[in-house]
Amino acid sequence: MRNSGYERHADDWYVEPAWCVHALLMVERPFVGTVLDPCCGGGNIVQALCSNEIEATGADIRDRADGTYPVMGYAQSLLDVRPASVVSNPPYGVAEDFIMSCLALTKDRVCVLLRLAFLEGVKRREWFPHVPLARVWVSSKRISMPPGGTDIPAKGGAIAYAWFVFEHGHTGQPKLGWLPDVRGVEA
Repeated sequence: MRNSGYERHADDWYVEPAWCVHALLMVERPFVGTVLDPCCGGGNIVQALCSNEIEATGADIRDRADGTYPVMGYAQSLLDVRPASVVSNPPYGVAEDFIMSCLALTKDRVCVLLRLAFLEGVKRREWFPHVPLARVWVSSKRISMPPGGTDIPAKGGAIAYAWFVFEHGHTGQPKLGWLPDVRGVEA
């Protein structure tokens, strides 16, 4: 069992609540052009973006949304779509490679929902100066992400999460901020 209280999903598929995407949109400047979630799972992020009139699409390595999104790996979806930006909750185990792949094929930004602990580690400390990490938006409210494809209800979150925003052209230290409280926003 993970320290989040949920059994580990084989593909690292965990379902983020829509409110955390809406909170990101409240603190980030508007997205222009196509936004891709290359690890969209059931499509929560894509649906939240579209509900805010953002041109968004998704893909995943498995069909998790009854044929709504193409089935392909994240690298292939980036090549096929050539998005301006990426907003995603990627598998944690490939987060650095995912970010680098997204930065190579986008023009604007890459926003990834990851454990706040992603900031830790000697190797990652050496990696961060080589990527354009512009902003870290910490969620004061713990985000509960149950494994996808189950009927396990969301519990109170046990892990601190943040949106990490990598923006092309950014130099210098990243800005640290907090997501607004948007409880009750689920559409």
